[in-house]
Amino acid sequence: MKVAIVFIGTNKYLDFLPKYYENVEKYFLPNTEKIILAFTDGELNETPNNLKVYQQEHLDWPYITLKRFEIINKARQTIEECSHLVFIDADALPVTTITEEEFFNDKPLFGVHHPCHFLKMSPHTQAPGAYEQNPKCEAYVDTSNGLPPVYWQGCLWGGKIPNVCAMIDELEARVNRDLKNNIVALWHDESQINRYFLERTTDVHTFGPQYAFPEVFKDSCTFEPKIVHLAKDNSQYHS
Repeated sequence: MKVAIVFIGTNKYLDFLPKYYENVEKYFLPNTEKIILAFTDGELNETPNNLKVYQQEHLDWPYITLKRFEIINKARQTIEECSHLVFIDADALPVTTITEEEFFNDKPLFGVHHPCHFLKMSPHTQAPGAYEQNPKCEAYVDTSNGLPPVYWQGCLWGGKIPNVCAMIDELEARVNRDLKNNIVALWHDESQINRYFLERTTDVHTFGPQYAFPEVFKDSCTFEPKIVHLAKDNSQYHS
């Protein structure tokens, strides 16, 4: 097994890389061969052998997140040399050991249950929830007959290489069709992921919210963290 781990960190997000790398190496699949693919507009000197850097210009918000599927595809050759791909947000840190045995299973794709949905926070308590409601958008989810049982957060996703590459290709194409029609999904790449996963729920393993533990409202959480989504001032990063 060889796992590609994707880090996208342009502009100030690059500041997260040293701790991200340290924690991924220490806690995330510690006995598994990994290569970290870092997409950034910054300069990195003396990088470890298992950290491969791809130059990526910083895009204004929300395009830097919306176009992440296109960005990831720049590393397609390296990705296809691996068995699995894991996307972890730049501002998310594994904080306890997560082994290959507990993380991977027979399902070809995986995502993480959004903690706000799990904790029944607004807007997830009543239709339409956080799902895209523009029927002209590629991420549209019909909630007229009720809400789906899960809403996935975009901070952690991936799967087996053939399946995740097909996902990346399809979502890149959907995003570009939307942009051609001047449409941006409500929650950007996350909206696209939710539509895609709802189309093939039997293929998706859903991790509990402890894999996307929200530091910003940690006191409300009823679960212990596996991966912590760090609190930050979004106004400093979404410029």
